Amino acid sequence: MVKLINFTEVNPISKHEDKLINKEIHSTITKKKFILGKEVKNFENSFSKLSKIKYSVGCASGTDALILALKSINLQKDDEIIIPAMTYISTGLAVILNNCKIIFADIDEKTGLISITKVLKSITKKTKVIIPVNLYGQKVDIKKLRKTVGRKIFIIEDSAQSHFAYSCYYCDYNANSKCCKKERNERFANVACYSFYPSKNLGAYGDAGLVATNDFKIYKKLLSLRNLGAVKKNEHNIIGMSSRLDTIQAVVLKNKLKSILKLNDIRRKISIFYDKSLRNIKEIKITETNPGSSRHLYVIRTKYRNKLLKYLLMKKINCQIHYPYSLNKAKFINKKITLKNSENWANQCLSLPLHPNLKIFQMRRIVSEIKNFFQYK
Repeated sequence: MVKLINFTEVNPISKHEDKLINKEIHSTITKKKFILGKEVKNFENSFSKLSKIKYSVGCASGTDALILALKSINLQKDDEIIIPAMTYISTGLAVILNNCKIIFADIDEKTGLISITKVLKSITKKTKVIIPVNLYGQKVDIKKLRKTVGRKIFIIEDSAQSHFAYSCYYCDYNANSKCCKKERNERFANVACYSFYPSKNLGAYGDAGLVATNDFKIYKKLLSLRNLGAVKKNEHNIIGMSSRLDTIQAVVLKNKLKSILKLNDIRRKISIFYDKSLRNIKEIKITETNPGSSRHLYVIRTKYRNKLLKYLLMKKINCQIHYPYSLNKAKFINKKITLKNSENWANQCLSLPLHPNLKIFQMRRIVSEIKNFFQYK
C-alpha cells in the first residue's frame, strides 16, 4: 500500500527536546503564570541574539505583528502603504485595520518577490510604508530597496516565512562568512514581523508572533501596544490591543529555537535536490531563489498546475497552492487593476512537500511522479 506523503509536518524535535518542553510547560502550569513573564522575555532575548537585532516583542500571531508594527509608527487615515499582490491575506488585512490605503506593486516574474522597479513607480506623496514580503523564505533585497526609496519611507518586512534567512545578494552563501553575517546583522528595514504558526520553520504549539526592531522608541511603543496600551499596570496612555505572547508558547519557541538553523539547512538540501531533479522538465519553471533562503516552501510553476495537483493528490502526494489568487482579487479588496505577473503566478504556482522529516525515498517518489505526469500528460 502506498503511504501518504505529507505536505508539511511540525518541525521534528528529539525525545530529549520533547521531554524538556513538556517539563517546562508543566512548570508553567504549576506556577500559574500564563501571560508574559520571565519565559517570554527569555525567548525574546534569545530571538534577538540569534537574529542579531536589538529588540524583540512577542505577540499573539503573525497577523497581529503586522498590525502592531503599523500602529507603532503613527500613521494617519488614508496614508498609502505599498505591498505585493502575491502574499497571504494578513499583509492586506493589517493595512486595512490601520485605516490605510493599499497600493499594490507587481512581483518579479522569476522570484515571486515584490518588484523594486514597480515599487518605485507606485510611490506618491502619500506613501508612508512599504511592506516587502519575504515570500517562501527568500528575503527581498532590503539594502537595494532602502537605497532606492530613501530614508523617509518606513520599511516593514513581512518575515512570516523567512525565519533566519540570509541576505545573499552580495556574496555566495556561507553561514560562517563575514559577508553573510554582515547582511544578517545590518537591518535596512525599520521593523520585521514574524509568525510562529505551527507549520512555519519555527512553529509554536498554537498561534504566536513577534515584532523585531533596532529602534528603541518603536520597541517601547510596541510593549505598550500589545498590552492594551498600558505603560504600567492600570495606566493606559494609548489605544492598544490584547496581543500578548502566551508563556507556554514562549517556552516551546525558546526550546525549538536551538535547532532552527540546522533545520533550515535540511530544507535547503531538500530544495537543492528538487532543483537538480526538476530543472530539465521544460513544462516547469523553478522559482529563482538565492542560497540564503530559509526555504519555507518549494514552489514550481506550470500552466498544467491544476491537472498536476489533481494527479499528485491521487498518487497520495499532498501539495498546496500559495496562493490561488493575487490579493488585488480578494472580494473585500477587489481592486480593478491588472497585475500580470502576480495573476500569472497565482494561476500556475504549486507548492511541493517540504519539511525536515522528508526522506530521500519520498523525494525520489515525488520527482518520479512529476516526471511521469509530464511524460504521459
